[in-house]
Amino acid sequence: MELSTLRILPFAILAFAPLQLYSQAYPAKAVRLVVPNPPGGSSDLLARLVAQKVGETLGQPMVVENRAGADSIIGAELVARSAPDGYTLLVGNASANVANLFLYKSLPYDPVKDFTPITGGGESVTCLVVSAALPVNSVKELIDYAKRNPGKLSYGSSGANGAYYMSGEAFKAATGTDIVHVPYKGLGPAMTGVVRGEIGVAFTAATVAIPQVRAGKVKMLAVLEGKRYSKLPDIPAAVEAVPGFRAAAIWNGFFGPASVPAPIVTRLNQELLKALHSPELIAKLDALEIIGGTPEEFAAYVKGQVEAFGRIVKLVGMQPQ
Repeated sequence: MELSTLRILPFAILAFAPLQLYSQAYPAKAVRLVVPNPPGGSSDLLARLVAQKVGETLGQPMVVENRAGADSIIGAELVARSAPDGYTLLVGNASANVANLFLYKSLPYDPVKDFTPITGGGESVTCLVVSAALPVNSVKELIDYAKRNPGKLSYGSSGANGAYYMSGEAFKAATGTDIVHVPYKGLGPAMTGVVRGEIGVAFTAATVAIPQVRAGKVKMLAVLEGKRYSKLPDIPAAVEAVPGFRAAAIWNGFFGPASVPAPIVTRLNQELLKALHSPELIAKLDALEIIGGTPEEFAAYVKGQVEAFGRIVKLVGMQPQ
């Protein structure tokens, strides 16, 4: 071995040593998993199922903490400002990490630069549900009813400017209907609003709607995908009644603050993927397609979602607040 190489080698070992120590020592305490939504929604459900599985394999508890409010901004900012040590993670989503980029002139965090992508969670099948008391049983009947009663029908979503709200606005633009938006602090509260008859319509995740549909408390008129969902073959796709309609994609995934060390990201990615693809977890998730992937693949997925959401914003004519 040449003398120059021998001189460099000790420094290379010293430079690599901290990375080894990171992976060997991590985790030394509980990991906090921040959900920027209230309990009851699809992100909260996924987080709790994953936290239980990952806590077992990491050897330290993974604790779910709901920090809801302001279109996921509160929870996202908390994680963005946390130490990049792998002990505070975000269950990011289409609002926190994509939609808010377009809907707010000023944010207390950068949806892209302030986070480290770890792996994708799940992409929800979005659906359109109505109150059991509303006298409509199809998308066409809902459109006709809304046109006969302009401004008298209301729809709920998980927030004033979130991805579900954008789905509702895209539906209104495509159908020429006047339906008033009522923001709720999450999917769970919005679904409760439909069940109680506070609102007639909701754009929500199928995971949240299915239990209420089975209980006969709401009616699911359509899924908002490009085709029917294989697990709900009797529910039509909205595009069947509204040609060309496309809703905003609803997804979630796991992020750390910016600059989390690579060995920790790799460890978390491995453990999260094990949990996401476990038979026990898949059996408990209705209408949720697992995204998964490496950190690099998930980063590319998020970039694609930013581009797609930008097109929807242009279609609807939304302006940042």
